[in-house]
Amino acid sequence: MAAPINSVVKWHLHGWLIYADPRQLPLPTSRGLHSAASAFPFPPLPSPTMNVENPPAAPAAKPKKVVSANPADRYSNAGNTLDPWDQCARLEYGADRSFAWSVREQVIATPPDGRGRIEEKLLSALAASGRTDAGLAFVCQMLAMVASSKSVPALAPLLRDAKTADSARYALERIAGPEADAAFRDALPALTGNLKAGLIGSIGVRGDAAAKSALTVVKDDAKEPAVVREAAAHALDRLATAKA
Repeated sequence: MAAPINSVVKWHLHGWLIYADPRQLPLPTSRGLHSAASAFPFPPLPSPTMNVENPPAAPAAKPKKVVSANPADRYSNAGNTLDPWDQCARLEYGADRSFAWSVREQVIATPPDGRGRIEEKLLSALAASGRTDAGLAFVCQMLAMVASSKSVPALAPLLRDAKTADSARYALERIAGPEADAAFRDALPALTGNLKAGLIGSIGVRGDAAAKSALTVVKDDAKEPAVVREAAAHALDRLATAKA
């Protein structure tokens, strides 16, 4: 027989009002009615901050970043991010080379049909204000991998400057076509010593037969240093071998 309503025990358990028949409750212990209440399973209380009827909406998905298939577009100037193509010309010896490595990776990864665009970026960097000696040397190294005859007008004047001659020669030596050959021949009278010997070596490597007469004059000129005359003789030997 059920207990009368006035004999039902009630108490609060974590905010819940509990009703139970006292004849079905376990005996109280030192912990009081909480031990008795543990015999009755109840659902967990909802979080005070949870709106059960109107749960919060799920966060919106982040838009997927679209990566261009063109390597040159992956390092574009966005927001306040410095453009590696501008910064590589301001490179300092012994300083951070992060921008230079970024540009180098793009140059190496660019397929042949995209080299024209890369060449334009490098020529812009070559003409940038604040260009350093280290930056110029780096840009010339990159041009050596992608440059065409379009780069000759920008590189040719650098052959006549002792500070930039070697860097320009490195890039020009790898540019196919008569424009680069003409740039070497035109700069020959303007150089002396080791720089002139290096330029003569590039002429020999390229096999420019049109420079044969000028090299012969240098080889026979007693006023020229021995290193220059030897370079001219070696270049003439290479030209003769290539012709044969």
